[in-house]
Amino acid sequence: MRERRWLSWVVAVATSVGLFGCVDGAGGAPQGGQIGGVHGAEGGCDEEKEDIGADDVSPLGFSARAALTEISGERSAPLTWAKGGSTTATVSVGELIAARFVRSTVAEGGDSSGAEPALALDCSDHLQIDVPLAFSTEDGAFDESFAVTLRVPRVDAASFFYKIDLSALQGSYEVTEVDPAEFKAVTVYLSGALSSGAVSGAISGIAESHPTGSGPDGSVSARQFGVAQF
Repeated sequence: MRERRWLSWVVAVATSVGLFGCVDGAGGAPQGGQIGGVHGAEGGCDEEKEDIGADDVSPLGFSARAALTEISGERSAPLTWAKGGSTTATVSVGELIAARFVRSTVAEGGDSSGAEPALALDCSDHLQIDVPLAFSTEDGAFDESFAVTLRVPRVDAASFFYKIDLSALQGSYEVTEVDPAEFKAVTVYLSGALSSGAVSGAISGIAESHPTGSGPDGSVSARQFGVAQF
């Protein structure tokens, strides 16, 4: 199956958020600032996906099962809240549901480096592995379970990105970093990186303002905010 993966500005902003809403690197938005007229690099990645079995050795030189052997199970890390305080975050990766080998190339008209370094798109071959994932914090703010797709470029490394359903939280977390009543929509994301012995990640959000104006003169802006880092 072949498809085009575009650079979502929401994903680009959220994943580029450093500690407590700061953007690392040479590009991107100012710290804790407003993002007006946000745009991503043109083009994207052309991706061709092929379903593979758990034990099939992919062109990357390893199987989905071999990768999960390295990154599955439970890992914990200290978590610091953007508004102050700390706790422990725990991420648990379950058994393989499905796997795909993804051959990825920069799309015609695209640029993997892009005009904005913080919005660079990684068009490299990788595995996609669907797994159940549990995420919790010791203080009870999060106690969630959901399915994610891991992006696995190496046998001992994986990353994931998940839009949290704020209406279905099992934990006690509520958005207080911004006032949701002042915005059209507020979205919170969990991103993480897994290795054979560690986990790290961030919880960040985007608050989308109400549109101003209409037609070609209309505009929408969004505010990024940090929730936690672990």
